[in-house]
Parts: sequence; structure tokens; C-alpha cells
Amino acid sequence: MVQFKTDKKNIKKIVKAKENIVRPNEGPQTEFLASTADIVVFGGSAGCGKSYALLLEALRNTGTSGFQCAIFRRQSKQVTSGGGLWDTSQELYPLFGAEARTTPRHQWTFPSGAKIVFDHLQYDKSVHAWDGSQLAMVGFDELQHFTEAQFFYMLSRNRSTCGVKSYMRATCNPDPDSFLVKLLAWWIDKEGYPIKERSGVVRWLVRRDGKIEWFDSYDDVVERYPVEIATQEVMPKSFTFIHATLDDNPKLLELDPSYKGNLNAMFEYERLRLLKGNWFARPQAGELFKTYYWQFLDAEELPTFKHIKGILRYWDRAGTLPSDVTPDPDYTAGCLMAIDDQDRIIIFNMKHDRLEPHDVELLIKRTAKSDGVSVSVWLERDPGSAGKQEVAYYIRNLAGYDVHARQKRTSKLTYWRPFAAQAKAGNVYLVRGSWNDAFIGELAAVTDGTQKGHDDQADAASGAFMVLASLMHDTYGDSAVLAKHATVS
Repeated sequence: MVQFKTDKKNIKKIVKAKENIVRPNEGPQTEFLASTADIVVFGGSAGCGKSYALLLEALRNTGTSGFQCAIFRRQSKQVTSGGGLWDTSQELYPLFGAEARTTPRHQWTFPSGAKIVFDHLQYDKSVHAWDGSQLAMVGFDELQHFTEAQFFYMLSRNRSTCGVKSYMRATCNPDPDSFLVKLLAWWIDKEGYPIKERSGVVRWLVRRDGKIEWFDSYDDVVERYPVEIATQEVMPKSFTFIHATLDDNPKLLELDPSYKGNLNAMFEYERLRLLKGNWFARPQAGELFKTYYWQFLDAEELPTFKHIKGILRYWDRAGTLPSDVTPDPDYTAGCLMAIDDQDRIIIFNMKHDRLEPHDVELLIKRTAKSDGVSVSVWLERDPGSAGKQEVAYYIRNLAGYDVHARQKRTSKLTYWRPFAAQAKAGNVYLVRGSWNDAFIGELAAVTDGTQKGHDDQADAASGAFMVLASLMHDTYGDSAVLAKHATVS
């Protein structure tokens, strides 16, 4: 049985598993494991040992029969990705006699019968798969990726009949668009940095009708809601945020001394978030796509048929002309992109115009004919049944062409960033043409999707890259030739 003492002095002592020894790092990781608060959020910087601490915390009560724990990531692939939660748990949990299974969920069963389950909550409705569950511990890894609704709904599943008091633990990195910015506001200064003196300080929260009230002590809650607490209409929860940095994880720095350098080499807003723990940092205009990032090719330098791995045209569609009501509507943008056998990302041209819906259809059909049947056509699909019906219409209208749809992006920055990283590395080549200046100018002005001005070409180019990257790495492999797309029209 694994036991963690609940005071900071004893939590620093070793945990013995057979002949093995497992220790948390001294400092924030130890404080996280020592906290007795109902809800603890831990992290703030990359590489500080957050996920490992969460896995250790889950071990605390695995000697108790009936103990049930679930640890969540937002997407299923994040659970099983290399070096992720499941990989790390395979190094740790067998030391304590646990046996693994991967269906229907990834889970560990300990000699006592205690279970630790790993799962994902991709959509808000995914939480209902846990209706009726009794989870003594609920864990969220990278809580900033989840919604407020998911977090508080799973709090309702956080209950226990095994004798272990129910509690929640979460890890996070800064994200200015996350609900955590508001939830952690007391622990963050006006510049977006964690307040060192408040790290680990416990407060009490009461959530009623979707609104949160904060209190400095349990007695303050009782004074405000004496009747409601007596009748259990109000259930206050103790809560704290413990900030940690990369320097708090000396083992990682020892094993990978270059990691800090890698963080310093990131975009400035990412460096501020992931190295400095800043919750307000956003990209500035010109930061993602600097004008000097782009490489150029002349028409005579274009790769031939046998040197193309994959090619497609990706459309970000709009359907409104300028008017008094909408004087500056979005554009329709269609990016023709390929990856060649040198892994260069080549943009051949960008269709870019303001058109009414019918004319957008004609543009896409004329362009498909010009590109040729070997160039697949990709369309962004709006959510809901209307978006599905619209895409179905386009597919019928483009009979004879290879047409696909991709769900419309919810976070522009999430999809721009991988393409921006390739541009920064000098891997993106533009075929010289009259469209170059407008493309470079628009992308130089984008930030995170909240900027003024247009970002349709950024959407189209980033969407094209995301699809090509997925095809190259996930479906066909790094060196495979996408035969049916391997021609330039």
C-alpha cells in the first residue's frame, strides 16, 4: 500500500514500492502532493513535472479497496501519445503491482482492487459517459484545454464510498482564453504572472447558479450561508493554485539540458507562457509570420511529378459582398499547397476574392477544373447539420473530383501555429506571383484571431498545411508518395 503523509515535512520522505524508491521533487511538486485542499491546480510552466506529480497523486489511495480514480485529457490521442500519461504510467504503476488493460478504457488495477482510469473528454457532452460514476479522485491533465462546464460537471462525479474523502487535482499551462484565467485570478498579478506569495494559499469557493463566490476561510462561508450549509444546499470547496517552473524539475534539466533553450527559442508569447508562466501573453502582429520568413521559387524551379509527395487545394469560404451593413466582409481564399521530396512546403498560388455564395461555388468549380483531378479539394465545414448539408451539396457539384471536408476550426491560433513554425524555420516556399504581397501582408498582421483585419489567407494556408501534414505523417508515413495527388497541374 502506498501512503503519502499530508504534511510537508513527511511528504518529502520516500515512498517504497517493493525495492524501488519514488520521490517527488522538493518544492512545488512536494507541496502539490502535500496539499489537503479539495481542489488543487498545479503548474504554470512547461517541464515542471506536472503530469508526473498527477500520476503520483493518484497512487496515494491505491491500497484502499474500492478506490476509483479517473484522469482526463481533452483528446484521446493525448492520453496515449509518446511520453504522455499512459507511457509514463507504464514505467511507474507496475512497480506497485498494478495490471494494465486498454479496453474499453486504458486503466490500471491494483492488488487491492483500486483502479486508475485514463480517458478523454473531447466534447462537453462527453462527460455524460460518466453519469452514475463514483470517483474518489478526478484528475485533469492540461486543464486549460477543457471547458468550465466539463470541469464543474465532473465535480458532480467526484464522490466516494470507499472511505477516501473525494478530491480533485489538475495540472495546467497558461492560456489567456481558458476559464482558468478567471478561476485563478486571485493567484495572478495584473501583468499575468503568478504571485509567488500566494502559491499554495488555500481559499474556499461556493458555486451557485453558475457563479463563483470566494471566501478566505470556511468560517466565512458558514457566516454567509449558515442555513444552506446545514441543509447541504451549499457545499463549499477548498481550493488552491500551486505555481511551478522548469527550474523546479532539476531531473529534466539534467536529462535534457537543451530543453530550456528550446523554450527560449519559441515565439515570444509562447516563451512568456511556457517558460515564465504568464497567463496574459498573446502573439503580437508580426510575431507569428514575419515578412522575412518566406522563401521563394520561380516557375522554372517547380518540382516535377516524381518529386511531389502530396498536393491539395484548401478553401476557406465566405459569401458576402461589401455593403452598408457589412462594409468589410471576409474573403474566400483557396490555397494550392504541396510538399515535395525535400519536405519543402510549396504554395503555388492563392485564390482570394469577395464573392456571393453562387459565385463562390463557380470559383471553386472552375479552380478544380484548372488544377486537375489529381489535386484534391478540401472545404471547411461549419458545425451542425447545415454545414454538413452544404458540404454534401459541394461534393455533388464537384462530381469527378476528390473532395473532402474538415471541421471548422474553433481556435485559429491552434491551427496557425504549426504552419507558422514551418515558416519560421524557412521551410515554406512561395511561387513568385502577383498574389505574394497581399498574402505576406495579411499574415504579418495576424495575432491570435482577435486582431482587426482579415485572416482568410492565413486560415486557408494553415488548413492546407494541417491536412497535408496529417496525410504525410498519420496515413501514409513520412517517406510515402501520395500517388493520387502526385502531380502539379
